[in-house]
Amino acid sequence: MSSDESSGGVPGAFGDSFGVLNTLFSGLAFFGIIVSILMQSKELKETRGEIKTQGEQFKIQAEALTKQVFENTFFQLLNLHNEITLSISVRSSLSSFSSSKVELSGRAAFKSLYENKFGQHEFIYELGLNDSNLPDNTNEYYLMFHEVYGSQLGHYFRNIYQILKYVDQASIDNKKFYTNLLRAQLSSYELVLLFFNCLSDLGVEKFKPLLEKYEFFEHLPYLDYMSEEEVRAYSKAAYGSTNEELINIHEGLSQNV
Repeated sequence: MSSDESSGGVPGAFGDSFGVLNTLFSGLAFFGIIVSILMQSKELKETRGEIKTQGEQFKIQAEALTKQVFENTFFQLLNLHNEITLSISVRSSLSSFSSSKVELSGRAAFKSLYENKFGQHEFIYELGLNDSNLPDNTNEYYLMFHEVYGSQLGHYFRNIYQILKYVDQASIDNKKFYTNLLRAQLSSYELVLLFFNCLSDLGVEKFKPLLEKYEFFEHLPYLDYMSEEEVRAYSKAAYGSTNEELINIHEGLSQNV
């Protein structure tokens, strides 16, 4: 081999080695980029997971705060309802055979308001009228009763309506749980006066649908002075699933008593 060939072979071999090294370094750099991308992808995934977890925790905290604010207001309204109930009073005879009157308040007043003032239409005499002036439909009858006792009952019914409306519009779960708590505060005589109030022009448009939606008469008995026609004026939903007496009446399965 000549000296020219010998001297020319060294640079060529070096060049080949350098090319191999370049290829190796390029491969390592590319591999490093891939590893970096994978690591960044993992970190991004973990960050997204942390953000999601934090978001869920924030949502839980926000829901808990919303519920707390709602319940504080709800129970304040419930306390106000009980105060209004206790403040209602009416003068009533001790019996149908007695002319002496006593002052009844709270739930005892509601019993007298329904049985005597409404049922036996004593309100008609307080208007200076007589039995011949009694209207023959539920709406007019109740409106005349309300003309005498609206100053007592108007505030009471408006507060119940506001509580139901507040629950209905709230961003909470299990709304019926809260409406059941409200309903549990009412006696049968309070419920039946509410029943007639919302058959009248005073409550039929906005109040009555809420009573039906939340099955408010699920525990209302079929009392004197109620009629089957009036029971059927509400949707069957108003009586829930357990008030068999009023459900049967609504379905036409009973006779007048």
